[in-house]
Amino acid sequence: MAQIQFPSGSGTLDVTVLDNNGAPASVLEANADFRIDAQWSIDANSATALGGQWELSAYVESIGRGPEQQVGPTAVVLLNGGLNYSASITVPAGTLPDDPQPPNSGVYKLVTVLLLRGPFGSITDVAAFVEGPMVRIG
Repeated sequence: MAQIQFPSGSGTLDVTVLDNNGAPASVLEANADFRIDAQWSIDANSATALGGQWELSAYVESIGRGPEQQVGPTAVVLLNGGLNYSASITVPAGTLPDDPQPPNSGVYKLVTVLLLRGPFGSITDVAAFVEGPMVRIG
């Protein structure tokens, strides 16, 4: 769980990686989709003051040689005055290589990024980053 950075206010972001059967996992099949689920909450004052949209994206960094990239599309969630939000990113099968050989490890650090884009289209200072989990593809 990570804290959402606010100029004033508070919130938390929690991320879970789910395999193609919907079970939490850190070892994933390259030839099957997997999902990154995120839930976040903000305080009541921020909920009434903020406008715009949340943008949730996920990136992998290879341990050893290998891809370093965004995985799956950026999920967009409109602010609705609520305290609780959620979104999922589906990472399509084949996004990351199957059965990598040394010096590629097939192990990746996942980073999930939550940003708030204000009502006039500019990125704000409201953000959160969840580092991890480590995942193995293969």
